[in-house]
Amino acid sequence: MISVLVCWLGVGVLQRTYRDGLVLTCLDVGHGQAIVAQLPGKANVLFDAGSLNRSDVGRRIVAPFLDYEAIGRIEAIIISHNDTDHINGIPEIVEHCKVGGVYADDAFFDGTDEWGTAKFLSDYLAGKRLEIKRLKGELRLKGAAVKVLWPGEHTDERQNLSDNDRSLVCLIEWAGVKILLCSDIEEFAQRELLRLYPGLKADVVVVPHHGSAKTLGADFLTHLDTRIVICSCDQAQYERMAGDSASTIPSASRLQSFYTARDGAVQVCVSRDGTIQTRLGAK
Repeated sequence: MISVLVCWLGVGVLQRTYRDGLVLTCLDVGHGQAIVAQLPGKANVLFDAGSLNRSDVGRRIVAPFLDYEAIGRIEAIIISHNDTDHINGIPEIVEHCKVGGVYADDAFFDGTDEWGTAKFLSDYLAGKRLEIKRLKGELRLKGAAVKVLWPGEHTDERQNLSDNDRSLVCLIEWAGVKILLCSDIEEFAQRELLRLYPGLKADVVVVPHHGSAKTLGADFLTHLDTRIVICSCDQAQYERMAGDSASTIPSASRLQSFYTARDGAVQVCVSRDGTIQTRLGAK
């Protein structure tokens, strides 16, 4: 009986931790970003963890989700840039579970740090024996690769980019499906991205800068020919976008638009044959 029980429990844990597909979850953190990518196999990646208007976002929102999904280890935390609403929950995640590595691009180290948030995070992680490593090109993990499309060597000579336009744009591709995470890039970086990658398409796009109509290029999403767009935003921003007749998010019968303020956590599941399904979490 004991042997049977142990085997049953072991199978249950394996079923919850080993995946046959890819699952991407954009959590509802208000004005901020926390995206968990569960890659095929067992590898997990966290893109940012921060919020402007949700206190203890790591402990109250991200950690419970990790527990629910039986995620006890994150192979990589990828920091898009040093804005508070993208990183202030990371220390709570490091306290909560095992973390294999933390990565950021050159701008995180070289850019402005008006509030001292980046220095605080770097010092905190150093105390946990976690060095923030510079990420360029591609991060290869078992199951899938995370490619950095922007910024790169082509931006080194541009000295006047804003912190937002220097934030990471990452591409995850698996089973023929492309998922583009745009962080906070504004119109200049969006134009440059399309210029540098003229054939770039993305089935799923986490919309730049929380979906802000002020910084989203009018044709950016149209050029990407996307099927699913996700805005990680708070209620006030969602209401502004919903009431804006000049919204730059295209309306089409094939396009699905999701807003964390309205829909809660948004989960995209990609199966081995490239089928995409979406699930919405409770508010």
